Amino acid sequence: MQRRLKDKVSIVTGGGSGFGESICHTFAQEESKVVVADLNRENGNRVARDLKDKGR
Repeated sequence: MQRRLKDKVSIVTGGGSGFGESICHTFAQEESKVVVADLNRENGNRVARDLKDKGR
């Protein structure tokens, strides 16, 4: 699998749920450093913790 986003920084707005959350996980799998931005702080933090726990 080609890592097109390796060593890039991705800012995902609405990253705390739905499509945004899925995008965060996909970009992290591509080895991008992901910034999870969401108006709902709890959801944003949950996704960020999940990515960190998975070593992404």
